Amino acid sequence: VFVKVIPFRHALSTTKMALLFALFAVALLLGSVQIHAATIKVNWSDVAFTSPTESTLQLVVNPQMRRGSLMHNGTFNALRMLGADHVRFVPWLPYPRLGVAELQPPNSALQCGTQINLQNLYMACPSGVFSEIEFASYGTPSGGCGAFAQGSCHATNSTDIVKRACLNKASCLINANTPVFGDPCYGTVKYLSVQAKCSEATNATSWDFSLLDPMMEDLMEATQGHTTIINFSTIPQWMWNTDAPVQFPADPNQVFWSYEQGTQPRDNTMKEIAMYYQRLVSWYTKGGFYDEFGKYHSSGLHYNIPYWEVLNEVDAEHSMSPETYTRIYDAVVSAILEVQPNMKFVGMALAYRNVPFIQYFLNHSNHQPNIPIDYMSYHFYASSSSRTDRNGYLQFFPDADGFLTQVQQIQQVRAQLSPTTKTTIDEVGVILPGDPNGTGGDPDPLYWNAAGAMYVYLYAKVQPLGIEVLGESQLVGYPSQFPSVSMLNYTNGEPNARFWALQLVHDLLHPGDKGVTTSSDDPDVFAQAYNTVSGSHSILLVNKSLSKKQVQLAGAGSGTGYYVDGSTAGNHYAKVAFQNGVVTLDSWAIMVAVLA
Repeated sequence: VFVKVIPFRHALSTTKMALLFALFAVALLLGSVQIHAATIKVNWSDVAFTSPTESTLQLVVNPQMRRGSLMHNGTFNALRMLGADHVRFVPWLPYPRLGVAELQPPNSALQCGTQINLQNLYMACPSGVFSEIEFASYGTPSGGCGAFAQGSCHATNSTDIVKRACLNKASCLINANTPVFGDPCYGTVKYLSVQAKCSEATNATSWDFSLLDPMMEDLMEATQGHTTIINFSTIPQWMWNTDAPVQFPADPNQVFWSYEQGTQPRDNTMKEIAMYYQRLVSWYTKGGFYDEFGKYHSSGLHYNIPYWEVLNEVDAEHSMSPETYTRIYDAVVSAILEVQPNMKFVGMALAYRNVPFIQYFLNHSNHQPNIPIDYMSYHFYASSSSRTDRNGYLQFFPDADGFLTQVQQIQQVRAQLSPTTKTTIDEVGVILPGDPNGTGGDPDPLYWNAAGAMYVYLYAKVQPLGIEVLGESQLVGYPSQFPSVSMLNYTNGEPNARFWALQLVHDLLHPGDKGVTTSSDDPDVFAQAYNTVSGSHSILLVNKSLSKKQVQLAGAGSGTGYYVDGSTAGNHYAKVAFQNGVVTLDSWAIMVAVLA
């Protein structure tokens, strides 16, 4: 036997080398943990749900939609390309001249108003002064203009007090309270109703569609062959009780956030509001209408409008109670059905998803007989602690999960009170700190991917909950008009990653797809597989994190991945061939993997 003796220093070197090899092996092991692929498992034969959900968007009126603006062409090109149904179109309060068709009250000799107790009733003659008080009652009057009647509760001094306040004046402000009128019925909610006559009148109206019609025309052309939900969300301000008329800019492009004021309509029967909307609908669908003085206004327009949404975020705008909103909804729906008996209606459009509000509205006993509630609607916006730090965008998905808990609760209410009513969640997006003006700089470029990924995640998650429509908000935004919700680049009018995320799921996933049992072993990688109506096996993937993810689609072979990520940016969604079921997802990437 021959034994080779190794000098000690060489033995030590060998030990060091062994230690280095061991450390290297550990490093490899740790490295393999760091790049471990998320594994997606699918049971293609176990159908969990059938998707009822249409992906779509909303378009809110603002000056960038006007012809000749930077974003005009991009806006309507994007609508044509998307080809979605249930596109929501909303002329809205920040631009009164772009959203309201009758900005001044009719110049009538007869002026009326109703105000609830403890508020002020403002009355004004469009021309001349008040020459006669034809009716005045503080108590429980009923009826509306031209048909007021005293109730069982009436302050006998009502007419004298109103005369002293208003006669021979162009305008007057009356305090509707018991220190002024006394208390004719203690413990009863009281109103003041007044009908007065003005010394002069031109019998003219301010109806003007010249700024509204071009945008409406462009919308209807771009969505031809698809359904729309129209929502002229802003009631003319003069129909609301305020202490003085609301003055608004002469420039239609100037933003004005204070147009909507007051909490009590001046016509407590809601007929004045209802007839405004009946005339709007008639203008766009019946070729014209007769105004308040019987004069015919011809439009020549006969658009097919299948859905009308009654007002927007009513729990915020005018701070409506569910009782007030339901009365307005019933009046508007009844009036529109007189001219469009096949119209379908969407109600509430809530900002805060208040369950008691929803319960009241969906309870048919709180409505007039035969009032349909075809759809209900509400909104969701995630938030972030920072406008520019991409780490703040990680909050979007926890916010979305909290919202989904609310959706489940609301769906239970729907099932109990109005099971035939459908749901459109018609505003889904993110509002970053600094909006609506965009203060604090532009978001990180990956923001648009993160916000788009959140929409796609919600699109998949609301399907088993039975939501019929999910609308991304909003196609056109820019500084002064919530730039962080824009789906177009407001510097050039081209689509950004939020739009392309919607386009991808709209192109590849549809109502009727069969969602099958799907699991992911990585909480940052969401997956949902479908047997699609087109006959494919497709897997929707969403990377909810900043980290790049390698994904193993268990049991899959080759296929094509259609994706939106940071590399596609503002370009059309891309596609990549994959083998052995392995795909890679960059930060906040979305992909629809279609198996071969």
